[in-house]
Amino acid sequence: MPFPVTAKEDCIKAAKLSDEAGDLVSSDPQLAENKLHQALYYCDSSAALHYNLAMVLISNQKPAEAAKQLEFALKHNPKYAKALNALAYLYATKAGGDQVKAKQLAQNAVALEPDNEQYRQTLEMITSNIEVAPRTAVRRPDAVAIIIGNKNYQDRHIPTVKYAYQDAALVRKYLVNTLGFDEKNIVMVSDAKKDDFEKFFGTESNYKGLLYNHVIQDRSDIFIYYSGHGAPDTNTKKAYLVPTSADPSYINITAYSLDLLYGNLEKLDNDKKPKSITVVLDSCFSGGSNGGMIIRDASPIFIETTTPLLTMDNAVIFTSSQGDQISSWYSEKQHGLFTYFFLKTIKTAAENGAHLTAEDMEKALQEPDSINDYARKLYNREQVPQITGNKKITLIP
Repeated sequence: MPFPVTAKEDCIKAAKLSDEAGDLVSSDPQLAENKLHQALYYCDSSAALHYNLAMVLISNQKPAEAAKQLEFALKHNPKYAKALNALAYLYATKAGGDQVKAKQLAQNAVALEPDNEQYRQTLEMITSNIEVAPRTAVRRPDAVAIIIGNKNYQDRHIPTVKYAYQDAALVRKYLVNTLGFDEKNIVMVSDAKKDDFEKFFGTESNYKGLLYNHVIQDRSDIFIYYSGHGAPDTNTKKAYLVPTSADPSYINITAYSLDLLYGNLEKLDNDKKPKSITVVLDSCFSGGSNGGMIIRDASPIFIETTTPLLTMDNAVIFTSSQGDQISSWYSEKQHGLFTYFFLKTIKTAAENGAHLTAEDMEKALQEPDSINDYARKLYNREQVPQITGNKKITLIP
């Protein structure tokens, strides 16, 4: 019998097995999987059969095998929108998955069927999913970072910073995967006490702390990230980072002054001339917070700080809100609102192969449908991030 006729008859057998598998998916998914494998033995060229098997494999908790079947389906039919969408979802949700490829597949599915809401939702999920930091070719072997996530405070009157741990961990991932930092040059601490701040950044009498000792003359970039409470000294209106050991009634004694941080960084800069200094603070300094007031029996206070760091031509500061505002949470994404959009901007630039400066970041964070619009939607309040310093500093070259 000529081959085309045999092939046709075999694919008819395969279609019958596929129908039988469809009836078994709920009651016996393993048998359904076996029948679809048998169907593909008869008709391996069928994109639909590969897709059907992939769906059963997903329900059987075998995503890696499912992805292979979807790739086979697309090899036979590159314009198979259902397979494009399903494979995009698998790539996007797999640990260490290829986010760039996932986005391209999802875009292709939407291009084929622009009115399909499911495909559009997959593309939106991939675009807004910041949990997987995209890998780039950027390398900064001499860069140094300090990352602090302060969630739980010893004083029972100081509210928890709900997503500080997640924020700090994800920033670390972006530094390594996307911004090219070496893991061994990143110091990360949860629930830092005052002596941790002094160890890292120095004291009034000695500015040569751990950060100073890790910076290589003329070669290091410096990145500092803090998620946690800030607070004012109610007498001077100076801003402080709040260690987990702080007493809110004695902020000027038990917290760590921003002026001291910036002043010691300026001294470090004078000595070692780092290539750049980037400070990112997901913290407000009004005395309030998303979880409640830090300073008891007080209203939010507008902070007037002196920032010596701003006199340096190689430094930039990102602050999550203005002095009299509260830095909000994005509970749906389980991150600080500022950190979410900060990392989303990095992710978008990296996936598009785009150059990203501090100025580009400022535009993205202050554009419509970003931080302030979300603060209004979620909490009916303003949150306008502040970017000061050298806005030409490059995050992604």
